[in-house]
Parts: sequence; C-alpha cells; structure tokens
Amino acid sequence: MRGRGLGTAGVAAAVVLATCGGHRTGEDATEQVQTEQHGDTTVVRTMAGSRWDAPRQLVVDLEIGTLDGPEETMFGGVGALAVDESGGVYVYGRQAPAIRYFDAQGNFVRQVGGEGEGPGEYKDAVLGMAVRSDGRLEIRDARNGRVTLYNPDGSFSDQWLVASGLFTSQAMFVDRHDDTYLKILQERPKQGEPWKIGLLHYDPDGNLVDTVPDPWVANPPDFTGASLEPSKVWTLGSDGSMIVGVNSSYSFEVRRPDGVVLRVERSIPLQPLSDAEHAAYEELRDYLIREQGQFMTTLPGPTPHTKPAYRGLFAGADGTVWVRLYGPVHPKPDYVPADEGERPIWPFTEDSRFDVFASDGSYLGEVRVPAGVSIQVFGLDQLWGTRRGDLNEDYVVRMHLEPLTAVADEG
Repeated sequence: MRGRGLGTAGVAAAVVLATCGGHRTGEDATEQVQTEQHGDTTVVRTMAGSRWDAPRQLVVDLEIGTLDGPEETMFGGVGALAVDESGGVYVYGRQAPAIRYFDAQGNFVRQVGGEGEGPGEYKDAVLGMAVRSDGRLEIRDARNGRVTLYNPDGSFSDQWLVASGLFTSQAMFVDRHDDTYLKILQERPKQGEPWKIGLLHYDPDGNLVDTVPDPWVANPPDFTGASLEPSKVWTLGSDGSMIVGVNSSYSFEVRRPDGVVLRVERSIPLQPLSDAEHAAYEELRDYLIREQGQFMTTLPGPTPHTKPAYRGLFAGADGTVWVRLYGPVHPKPDYVPADEGERPIWPFTEDSRFDVFASDGSYLGEVRVPAGVSIQVFGLDQLWGTRRGDLNEDYVVRMHLEPLTAVADEG
C-alpha cells in the first residue's frame, strides 16, 4: 500500500505524557479531559463536560422537494447525496432511478445520466456518490458492477468495472486524493461469525491498488446475532484514516495513513433497556427465528438488557467524527399491534442524537436531530440530509447548527 494507505494501531507500554485539564464551558459545566501518549498513540479521554456551552440542534435553511409538483422535485426514496464546491447538490432517487442536480439555491438544473446499462447509465442501486477534487461526480453503480464518473456539466466521463457485489450502506468512500474505496465481502459468511467486510482500494484512474482487510481490534466482541449486542463499528475519513471502535464501551480510534493513532474515549454509563423495550426486541427475535430461521447463518441470541455505547461512526469532510447515539425512546401515540402471526410493528420512536468530536479528539458536544431528519453529509459549517414528510415523501434539506437554547428562544 502507498504511504497514504490505512494505518494500524500500535501502543507502546510506557506512558510518556499524561495531562489532566479543564476549562469552563458554561455556567455550571467544566470540561475535564485526560491526555496520554503511548508511543504513536494519543489517548484523549473526556471525563466530563464539553467544548460547547450548550447542545446544538439542526436548523433547516434550505428544503428541496414537493409532495405534488414537478417530477424533478418529487423524491421517492433518496438513496445518496453529494455536494460540490459551489454548494450545489446531486440527489439520487431510488423509486424512479435518477440523479438530479440542484444549485445552491435549490433550483433544478439537470438530470445526470439515466436508467440502463450503457455508458453513463445506472440501475436502481446507486450505493454511493461523491464529488471529486476536479468537480466530477463519482457513483457506485452496484447492479451494473462498475464505478462511473460524470463531468461537471453532467456528461459521461469514464467508468471501470469492479469486483464487489456487496449491497450495503456506505458502500463507497472517496478520499481527498480522489482514491476510491469500495466495500467487499472478504469471505463467504460462516455460521456463528459476523460478516468480514473489507475494502477494494482504487487509485484516481480506477486501477486496483490493494485490498484493505476488515479492521483489526484488540478484543473483538462475541457474536450471537442478537439485537443490541456489541459490535465492531468502522468508517473511513476524508484523509483515508480508518475510524474504528467496539461499541461495548465508549471509545474509538482514528488510525491515520501515516501510522499515527488517536484514541478517543468518553466516560458515560451504558443505557439500560426498559422492560417494555426488552419485550419488544424479544417478540421480534421470536418472529424472525420462526419465520426466517431456516435461511439464517446464525440464529439471533437473547436480547441484552443494556444498549451499546453508540450506534455508528460517521466522518465529516472537515475532520470531525460524529458518533450516533442511542436516544431516548417514546411509545408511539398511534401504535396498533400487528395481527397474530404477522411481523411485529415496532411500538417506539427514538430521538436521534450525535456526539461530535474535533479532529484532535476534543469532545465538542451533542447534536440533536429533528424528528424525521436523516443526515447524509456531515460537517460543522453545513450538513445535508433528508426529511420524511407526513405522507412518507422525502425532502432534501441543507442544515446548520445552532445552540439549543437559541433555537428554543426563537420558538
């Protein structure tokens, strides 16, 4: 692998630096941080407090979409978003497969490509989009087994075939050097083991550089297939860093391409499941075993009584790391149980929340996400995602962060 390839963790035995500091972050809050140096690994441990003086909330400043209007602004399931340097956004809709480009004011400009198998065409499984440094749009066209590039004016530029047939979320990463990483299944799934997912690494011209294996962790969790069991969670940063953690505790590592490792830890207790939540998970488990067990490589084990420390890890283009949390749950006010023998209907809604860390491991604070909003492009200055309407229609939204108190005061 070249010099900017993915780093691996290495921790020396001796601690050469240890600090503990704090500063005021609000009237009653003090940030308490411990920093240690172990060889090439820096450990940043937040014991209490945060850099922000209050949690942040997402505020929508642009919304694209209509419930009943021009076809180009009606989205039947947004599968991917990509933003260019001018503030324009590419939107891939799954229902009628199409990539549409909107300018920074939300005006429709053009459709890019179309459904099919020819050059510049794609099918109904675009599993990733990114805008390269030269302004070209790159997409992962999974059903045609290729990566396709489009010029900034929407015309076809280039394509190459790929060996990955894995259909999964976050299936493509493009770093700031325009190298491409595609998720692959490294081996056939085995009974009683999690799937081993790695990456195919291509240079900017589409030449295969190497295969990046499933990221190593010191103490991999046991695998039973149970809901809410601890697991290895990872993603790729914009500089090619591997961001990986085991969510049995609140910690993760940023393994940089030069071999330097940043380990981030936060001291918070694990959330217990209520009796009602646990019963709902067990009801779903019983249904899956009864109806689908014969097709599973591993039958799901019993549901634990505590939730993992976090759900997932996401990278911002600005070097931030966003940790998706398990939020508080609430009974659905209009909940109606499924008919006997049918798949159970989930009886709760869950608040969506993220913890945000700066590139140096500092804990900035918590971001609370409005109901129905899903983030796809992360960053402190600007975020992009989707909002689900009352009739399950999708809207593309551009958002920014504001202190929660300021948002509340405005209301």
